[in-house]
Amino acid sequence: MESDTMLDKAEQQAVVETLEKDPAVESAEPDLIVVNGLAAHAASAPNDRYWNYQWGPRNIGVPSAWSHGTGNGVVIGIADTGQINHPDLNQRTVRGYDFLSDLYHSRDGNGRDGNPQDEGDWSPGRPNWWHGSHVAGIAAAHTNNRTGIAGVAPDARIQHARVLGADGRGYISDIADGVMWSAGIAIPGVPRNTTPAKVVNLSEAWDAPTCEPVMQNAVNRMHKIGVPLVVAAGNAGKSANLAAPANCGGAIVVAATSSHNRITGYSNWGPMVDVAAPGGDTNAPIWSTVNTGKFSLGAPSYGDLSGTSMAAPHVSGVIALMKERNPNIGVEAIRKTLRDTGVNVNGYRKVDAVRAARAVAPTTRGAIATYYKSKGGAGVYGNPTTGERDTGVGGVVQHFVKNGRTTKLYWSSRTGVREVRTWTGIGSRHEGLGGARAVGIPFNNEQRTATGGYYQSFVDPRSGKTTKILWSARTGAQPIVESSGIGRVWVRNGYETKAGYPITPEVRTSTGAYQRFQNIRTGERTQYTWTPRGGVKVTRIK
Repeated sequence: MESDTMLDKAEQQAVVETLEKDPAVESAEPDLIVVNGLAAHAASAPNDRYWNYQWGPRNIGVPSAWSHGTGNGVVIGIADTGQINHPDLNQRTVRGYDFLSDLYHSRDGNGRDGNPQDEGDWSPGRPNWWHGSHVAGIAAAHTNNRTGIAGVAPDARIQHARVLGADGRGYISDIADGVMWSAGIAIPGVPRNTTPAKVVNLSEAWDAPTCEPVMQNAVNRMHKIGVPLVVAAGNAGKSANLAAPANCGGAIVVAATSSHNRITGYSNWGPMVDVAAPGGDTNAPIWSTVNTGKFSLGAPSYGDLSGTSMAAPHVSGVIALMKERNPNIGVEAIRKTLRDTGVNVNGYRKVDAVRAARAVAPTTRGAIATYYKSKGGAGVYGNPTTGERDTGVGGVVQHFVKNGRTTKLYWSSRTGVREVRTWTGIGSRHEGLGGARAVGIPFNNEQRTATGGYYQSFVDPRSGKTTKILWSARTGAQPIVESSGIGRVWVRNGYETKAGYPITPEVRTSTGAYQRFQNIRTGERTQYTWTPRGGVKVTRIK
C-alpha cells in the first residue's frame, strides 16, 4: 500500500503492526528508500582510454580465460542506474526496463516504463557518476573494436533494470522487482522479459542490520531457478553483515581488492563475503564506460571509479564465462567453484577467471546433444571443450576434442546439426577462410565425390550464399561460390566431374573476377573469367 504523505519510523511501524493483524496480509514491512546505495567512490580520470589502464581484468587472468569462454549466449543483468548511449555498450545491450516508481527519483516523470535510460544520478553536491554504465562496461564492454575498453565477458549481452535514480536512491521494492524481472521472473504489470539474464549484478549496498524480507524473497526466487545475484559487499569498512543486500542469504557477495592484491581499506568484510575482485582505490581505480555530462547527458566517454561496485561486475563477468560452458550450473556450484579456484588474499578468495572457467565442464544440450550421442558421443568426437556459441550468422556451434583433433558441431533451424572436422583438408580450409562468418555454416557433412575426392557445402543464412569446398589429393582444398556468376556456369558445366576441381579461390580483378579449375582425370586446366558486360568465359590454360 502507498501513503499520500511521508511517514516517520514510528508511523511506519504502527502501520506495519496494523497490517500484520489482518489475516489477509502475509507479511508487512516498510518500503524504504535506499540512500547512497551506489557502492562506488569517484576518482580523477586520465586523458587516455586504453586496455593498459584496465589492471582489474588482467589481475584476475581474464585474457587467458577467453580460450575457455567469452560469455557467448549469456545475458548479464545490470540492476543499477540505467543505460546510456555508448559505442562500447550499444551492440551488447538488449531491451531492459525502468523500475523506478517514484517520480522524483526517476527524473523522467512517468514512473515505471520500458525505457531504462539513465537520467543522471547527480545531486546538488555531486555530479553524475553514470554508475550503471560503468558497471556494465566492466562486465561486458565490446572488445576488439578499437574503442575504449574490454569487458570481462566480451561476447555476453547486457540488460539494464533501472532501479536507482536521483542521488543513487530507489525503493527496495523496486530493486527487488528489478532483479527478479532480470532473471525472468514475472512481475505483475511489467511486460515479460524475453531475454532473461543468467546472472544479475547488483552493485549496491545500504545500511541494514538484517536483509529486508522483500529482498530476501527476491534472492530466494532467483536462487531456485539457478540465477545468481552478485552483490557488492559495501564500502563502509565494516562487517558486511550490517549491509544489504550483502546480508541476504544466497547472494554472492564480493569484496574489493587493490592493484597490490590486498583487500582495500574501505571494503566491507566478514563471513558474508564469498569472494573478492578488483575494486581499485584512488591510486589505481577501475576504468570503464561513462558520459561527460555532469548534470545531464553529455557525450560517451571513459572514466574511473573505485569500490565494491566495481568488484562485483568482474565476478559477474567471470560467471558469464562459466554459464557459457554450462548454462545449467546452479548458484551453489558457482559459489563453490569461485571459492575453490580463487587465490588467497588476506584470508579471502580473489577470483581467478582462468581456473574458474576451466573448472566448469561444458555440457551438451538440445539438438547438438542428440546428434552427438547418436553418432557415438565421446568415443567419436571426444568431450566438449566449449558450451554452445553463437555463430554470428545464425545458429550455434560447439567444439569437441579427441586426441588433439577438434570437431565443430553446428546447428541452425535451416540445416539441422552438421559437423566440420577441422583437421581434414576441407575443415582446415573452412577455418582458414574465416569459418562460419566468412564461408557459412555446413549444409551437409563431408561427402565422397565420383572422382575420388571430397566436398562439403556451406550456406550463409543471412544472404543465402552457398559455397562448396572441394578437396582432392591432386588439387588440395579450394572453395567455389555456387551462387556466383562463375559458380553457376561451373554447375551448368557438370560440377567437379566435368568442369574440374577448383585450384584457386575466386580472385577479384579490376575488371571482374576469375577462378581456375583442373579436371583430375584428364589433367586439363581451365580458367573461368567473369566481367559485368561479358558474363563468364571459359578458356583452357597450361
